[in-house]
Amino acid sequence: MRSFMRVMGGLARFFGRLIFTPILLGWLIGAMAFGAMLGALVATPFIFAFFDQEPGQSAWQWIVFGPLMVVGAVFGFQYWRMASGADAYFGLTGDSHGSARFAGRKELKALEGRNGQQDAGLLIGRNPRTGRLLRYDGPAHLITLAPTRAGKGVGTVIPNLLAAERSVLVIDPKGENARIAGEARRRFGPVHILDPFGVSDTGMVSGPPSAAYNPLDQLTPDSLDLGEDAATLTEALVMDPPGQVTEAHWNEEAKAILGGLIMFCVCHEDRDRRSLATVREYLTLPPDRLKALLELMQDSDEAGGLIARAANRFLGKADREAASVLSNAQRHTHFLDSPRIARCLARSDFAFSDLRHRITSVFLVLPPNRMDAYSRWLRLLVSQALQDIARDAEQPHRAPEAVPALSGAPVAPLSATGRLKASNPTLGPALFLLDEFAALGRLEAVERAMGLMAGYGLQLWSILQDMSQLRDLYGPRANTFIANAGV
Repeated sequence: MRSFMRVMGGLARFFGRLIFTPILLGWLIGAMAFGAMLGALVATPFIFAFFDQEPGQSAWQWIVFGPLMVVGAVFGFQYWRMASGADAYFGLTGDSHGSARFAGRKELKALEGRNGQQDAGLLIGRNPRTGRLLRYDGPAHLITLAPTRAGKGVGTVIPNLLAAERSVLVIDPKGENARIAGEARRRFGPVHILDPFGVSDTGMVSGPPSAAYNPLDQLTPDSLDLGEDAATLTEALVMDPPGQVTEAHWNEEAKAILGGLIMFCVCHEDRDRRSLATVREYLTLPPDRLKALLELMQDSDEAGGLIARAANRFLGKADREAASVLSNAQRHTHFLDSPRIARCLARSDFAFSDLRHRITSVFLVLPPNRMDAYSRWLRLLVSQALQDIARDAEQPHRAPEAVPALSGAPVAPLSATGRLKASNPTLGPALFLLDEFAALGRLEAVERAMGLMAGYGLQLWSILQDMSQLRDLYGPRANTFIANAGV
């Protein structure tokens, strides 16, 4: 049936064009003739002179008369194209890929470098006409769509890691980027390889000790933003499956109890116990001990009473609903049971805000065969990086001791106006190379960053296999996501 409809549709288009093409062509001739007549009227004084003289003596009038007729005919042709829809009728619009198109000659020339500076900007390709490398040094975000084994790593990611003198955060699924470019980037500044499964050295589980980052180290009990910071962590921990509206209630309630437990951990645990592993320990307590913990939370006055409210919200539920909420929270934090992941979240060897003040390289290494089980670890760190950079950008006036120096690198000095200066005055925007972007799931922090955070000194480069992955994550908002990616 589908083939029959396709054939009938083709026949209808054929006979339609057979009938209406002469009409459109007649309209075209009329529009051009009318435009030429209007152009001739502009030269009316020359027309009378033309008819008053011999044909051989009037050639000079055509210098004015002829071009005006041609210009009028061109305007008539353009009007016909616009009014008749002839481009779409004859299939000449070239919009089968929406607004996407191949770059023109002038655009390619502009991407070859300004004033001959071939080493400026990010490497994005090669000019097929001249063979010269194309580089982009603008502020817009980037997105790359290419299937598996198409050369995204060797053609895009690794060359930029070797040459880009700016801070980078890289999702490195196989550890190849860290192995090839990690040591080379040390000439720019500190390099931190977070590799809980140790695959970045030889491809086997025998790599060097992984760097670590503890999101709870950035949370302080007396902060007015503690509730918001805890909510940001829960957004990264709890993944809402696309299209599964039935999960929304349970996920929201799981976020609520997780946020309360995170705030309790920050406010009431010793410094060496403040980690997500402790929060996971809370969630897996026996029922009687968990109830005792929730009662302690009800008595807490910390975090502006938010801890007590979270406990009250949970304890006010019926037993079956509370059990379902607790089970959902446990499911979303199951990855924290891994000793390797827990070790990688136990301390902080650096602060993500370092990326704004000195050239710092961060590699997040997670093998593809573990992506399904531990992708929340990637979500957590990417979300925390965006949050830390945004918060750091919103605090231009800070005392030197308030600047994190967890990496051991020297603290960036203050300017005469009290504004924090980068250690490198030519420091460009921090580049987030998000390979295997679909593995992160739908992450609100990334979606906001695509539209709002370019002004914070941040540039995202998302790498996917095809458009269907993006549509699965963001649905109708995928087009907005792409629109915010300028290149």
